[in-house]
Amino acid sequence: MTCFMGIILMPWKLLADYKTFILGWLSGYAAFLGPVAGIMICDYFVVRKCFLQVDDLYLRGGIYEYSGGFNWRAIVALALGAGTALIGLCVRPVRVLYDYSWFVGFAVSFAAYYAMMRFQSPAALSPAATQ
Repeated sequence: MTCFMGIILMPWKLLADYKTFILGWLSGYAAFLGPVAGIMICDYFVVRKCFLQVDDLYLRGGIYEYSGGFNWRAIVALALGAGTALIGLCVRPVRVLYDYSWFVGFAVSFAAYYAMMRFQSPAALSPAATQ
């Protein structure tokens, strides 16, 4: 949907030079999608060990509400992953970080989220806490 909106709004910019579209738009977009995937995969497979309390996804005060409805650890991990990937856009010697933005963002956010969630209370993460 976003791709079509970009083509509708400014087709001459996106289609004039394919490098602008592929290296500019897609790498920048991937710098945010990689960290999101890293956080989600880390949370489900590593932190929660494939356990999901479905009812608590929709409850106020459930185990997924965190602080005011936001998991600030995930937001910090997202900022670290995206920031690391996007720094290559501004700093020429580390351009490779931007060229591989999805993978860099994924790895950084995965590691940062895991490190921060290790300090989460074990009771909030365990399946026994909800039963």
